[in-house]
Amino acid sequence: PEKVWFEGEVMPQEGTEPDSGGAAPTGMDLGPNGSPYIGKSGMRDYRSAVARCNYLAADRFEIAFTTKELCRAMANPTELDVKGVTRLIRFLKGLPRMVQRIPFEDRPPTIVEAYVDSDWAGCRKSRKSTSGGILYLGGVAVRAWSSNQNVIALSSGEAEYYAALKGASSALGFQSMLRDLGIDTSITLYTDSSAARGIIHRAGLGKLRHLETGYLWLQSAVKAKKLQVRKVLGTENPADLLTKHLAAADMWRNLEKLHMAPEDGRSKAVPLI
Repeated sequence: PEKVWFEGEVMPQEGTEPDSGGAAPTGMDLGPNGSPYIGKSGMRDYRSAVARCNYLAADRFEIAFTTKELCRAMANPTELDVKGVTRLIRFLKGLPRMVQRIPFEDRPPTIVEAYVDSDWAGCRKSRKSTSGGILYLGGVAVRAWSSNQNVIALSSGEAEYYAALKGASSALGFQSMLRDLGIDTSITLYTDSSAARGIIHRAGLGKLRHLETGYLWLQSAVKAKKLQVRKVLGTENPADLLTKHLAAADMWRNLEKLHMAPEDGRSKAVPLI
């Protein structure tokens, strides 16, 4: 079949038949998104391309959510999934370099900030929610994540609480690592959900009788002053970048909060090939 190249990646062109390496899709061989499955050779190319995007997502926070969604189709990708990864590669080809500005500090940072957000029941197939979060150290974003929640949340407040759990556990682990390096820090967790903050600051389940008691450790951690929880406006929460597909203007606004901006050329610190 005819193939197109995208910076070293070979992707089957949309609408072509798979090669002899896999069975041709039929009208009954459709994926959950209603699109035909691709052949075995196409699967190899798809997985290779998505794996590289997943590697880049550790530093390119703007593609973390899209890459997470594409990774979910690793086992049985469809033609629609191939179209999605092709669009992502075109986006990266148009913005090959993203620079994060880190200001110089004359003393070690003392505050770890965790911004969390969720998209309640965002997956139309499983109705699972997405947790997104960003860790800041001294005002600089050092880590971000976008992941599906294992539990199906029954309300937006519950989904936001699960996102807060993920952010708090990541922040506490990061704090422990810094302590091993001789750096003492405090933790502040930011969420734009008043319902989630209500769950965190109460004692016990309240009206959420279906909530597993194992998820209530955050209440004890806040009560023990291991971290504090604060409100952030939804429009000012950079973790929104990691929970859903955003318009270009919203994406650039959140990247500006992360001190990230595209630049042309190569960095002077990178040796010439």
